[in-house]
Amino acid sequence: MEHVNLGVVIEQAISKFGQNRIGDKPPMFVMISPTLTPIPWHDRSLKEFVRMFIYEVLLTNDPNAIIEIALRQKMELKDLNAFVGVQPSHWAQLRVAGCGLKVMENLIDDLFAEVGYRCEEWVGVHNSQARLGIFGNNQRSELKMVFCVELSRNILKCDLLLPVSLPLSCLTAQQSEHGVPRT
Repeated sequence: MEHVNLGVVIEQAISKFGQNRIGDKPPMFVMISPTLTPIPWHDRSLKEFVRMFIYEVLLTNDPNAIIEIALRQKMELKDLNAFVGVQPSHWAQLRVAGCGLKVMENLIDDLFAEVGYRCEEWVGVHNSQARLGIFGNNQRSELKMVFCVELSRNILKCDLLLPVSLPLSCLTAQQSEHGVPRT
C-alpha cells in the first residue's frame, strides 16, 4: 500500500512541464485543500495517472488560456457510490478546468490503460454536456477511479474522483485534527 500525496504529484508535474515546454506557458491557478491527507492506494497507478494527466493537460492547453487545478475532499457522493458500486469513507476530487483544454475521452482511456485500468463505461445524460467514465483495475475489479468531463459556457471541467477507504479510526483522527471537512 502506497500513500500518495497528490499535492506533491501535481507540483512535480507542473515543475517538469515548466522545464520542458518551450515558448509561452499558460497561466495557472492551483488550489490544494489543506485538509486532504495522503491517499492510501494499492500501487503507483494513481500517482502515475495524475502525473501524466496534469502534464498532458498543460502541454496541450492554449498558452493564452488560464488553467485552474483544484484538489479537495468530498465526504459523501451517495448517488455516485451506488452507481459505481463502492462504499468509500470519502472521495478525493481533482478538478482541472479551463477554456483552452483539449481533453478527449480517447486520451483519458489511453492514460488509464497505461496505468492498468480499463474503461467499464462512459455514460452521459440526455441534453447535458457531461460524460462520466468509470475505470476499473485490470487485476482487481473492485478498484475503481471515476472521470467526469463537462463542457459549460466554453469551459471544460475534468474531474478525477477517487474513492478513498480509510479505517474508521483513521477517519475520526483526521476529522478531529482538521475539523470536519466541508462537502
